Amino acid sequence: MRSDIRHVTVNAARLGYQVHSEGSGKPPAVFVHGYSGRATGDGAYPALLPALAEHFTVYAIDLRGHGASAAEIEGFSMTAVADDVGVLVRELGLVGALYIGHSFGGFTGMYCEVRHPGSFSALCLLTSGPAGGGGFAGPEAGKFLIEHGNDREALRAAFAAMYVHGGDGSANVEAALMMDLSVHRAYFPEWVRLSILDDVRRIRVPVLMLNGALDNVVPLSSLHETALALRLCKEVTFMTEGHMLPRESGGLVAREILAFWRHDVPELQAAARRPVEA
Repeated sequence: MRSDIRHVTVNAARLGYQVHSEGSGKPPAVFVHGYSGRATGDGAYPALLPALAEHFTVYAIDLRGHGASAAEIEGFSMTAVADDVGVLVRELGLVGALYIGHSFGGFTGMYCEVRHPGSFSALCLLTSGPAGGGGFAGPEAGKFLIEHGNDREALRAAFAAMYVHGGDGSANVEAALMMDLSVHRAYFPEWVRLSILDDVRRIRVPVLMLNGALDNVVPLSSLHETALALRLCKEVTFMTEGHMLPRESGGLVAREILAFWRHDVPELQAAARRPVEA
């Protein structure tokens, strides 16, 4: 499962990534972490990534300003991050890849597909940031990270509150401590005002949304609004899960993704090709 961290330069940013199951001939999947997280290194989604690698060649990417890409802070914006992903997919020659994104990574996948249509064959959004922006992670969260982004104990308490099955958020804390505070200063003002809700109506690839009813970061109502705006969307809500669903219940998430890929994607693609009855 373990692989070395590699780097590729896209849009003047040197991004880190790892490949799992390389050379296996399995279909490609791009995995992107949540805000102030990472997809590479020890402790990054320890159950989910191995489970996905049983069925896909997984490209786990650290976004600009995060993880193995933490030094890349110039020009940080949500638009730049989405464009980075679109260019990276082309640079790596990934055709027909499945996209899998957690939280901010989910929003990034939608925004990338809006700006670079056809980058992916399908999207999996795991307790995603909503297309309408904002959610609970607004100005107060930004103020907290700007003021306490270097405070290990404060971060530990904040991340632990996002877990519903007893996790302490240690891996999240270590990833957050790697970040430059300027990223928080750039991200949160934009996150509050940026809405792509009307734009995602143009997305023409199948989408899976996995939500947690106990999510204390993103309101379920805003996720459902996003699902209704997506033309080919399957929405699933787990009543016993929270925002850290991909980290706490990785096997469950991988099972849903595989079923979506094998069964729902072909059916949704076929439905999209059928003429609409008057």
